[in-house]
Amino acid sequence: MARTFDPADPSHTPFNLGVDHTLKLLHRLAPLDVWMLTRIEDNEQIVVRADDHGYGIEPGTAFDWGNSFCIRMLAERGPRIAPDVTQVPAYQEALAAQTDPPAIGSYIGFPVHDREYGMYGVLCAMHPEPVSQAIESRAGEIESAVQVIEALLRQRRHIDELEREALILEAYNDSLTGTRNRRGWQIALDAEEQRCQDHSLPAGIIALDLDHLKAVNDREGHDAGDRMIQTAGQALRDASREIDVVARLGGDEFGVLLPETPADYLPEIADRLRAALLAAGVEASIGYACRTVSGSLAAAQSNADAAMYADKRQRRGPSAR
Repeated sequence: MARTFDPADPSHTPFNLGVDHTLKLLHRLAPLDVWMLTRIEDNEQIVVRADDHGYGIEPGTAFDWGNSFCIRMLAERGPRIAPDVTQVPAYQEALAAQTDPPAIGSYIGFPVHDREYGMYGVLCAMHPEPVSQAIESRAGEIESAVQVIEALLRQRRHIDELEREALILEAYNDSLTGTRNRRGWQIALDAEEQRCQDHSLPAGIIALDLDHLKAVNDREGHDAGDRMIQTAGQALRDASREIDVVARLGGDEFGVLLPETPADYLPEIADRLRAALLAAGVEASIGYACRTVSGSLAAAQSNADAAMYADKRQRRGPSAR
């Protein structure tokens, strides 16, 4: 029976389809139980796509990078093609360091590079038993598969850029601040969530709420309050990267979406945004959270909001809103 193509299915993005077909061809070429495209994030090796025939590995599966075969392969402590891993001390060392090691008798690993961002990850395969040394003759074909995946990465980057440019051209900006409005924010959030799912990417969210706006409105009028909001929006835009998304989500509430940003970067970024606002004469309560591999940007936004309100309670003075 023919499979129905569903464009809404995230597995049907051009990148995923291209990688899936490449992994299937590699399995026919060298029939190890699992072929995977993985990427490295912090100390985890995360599976982006997999063609699995025995291990039960699927996209999103994470392995300990420090105790992996791949980190040793990249350090040239083990070969890219190991028909029998028992003959490679570095790979035996990796298995011994794992608390619940899988059965691995043979291994293949080739680095994958992203032209703009350097190292992307590893194209790798493993099998529970040793295989014939004849598999070493497939190195050229595997290198060709790596080149195909690297071309797909370049295409994906180009599509991402076009999508971001299209969002900017659409009327999803807040007229007062020039930042995205709530609708534009949601569209950007949905697009980034898809990228995170497709490529196991991290992303951060910073939630901000301006302090003292009600007092400014009561004391100086709403025009002064609008100027305060405008000033805050400009300060946030000036202090953010080109790929970040700054949005005004409500009266004095702002959000900043930080694509491809790990959790440990967020405190420094939050401090930078707070400093930029203070330099512009605006105080704000700030919270932040990172999308986890098994979570979502919606959950990260809720966590960032909760952290922002906790910051507001801690900083609240007699005149604070």
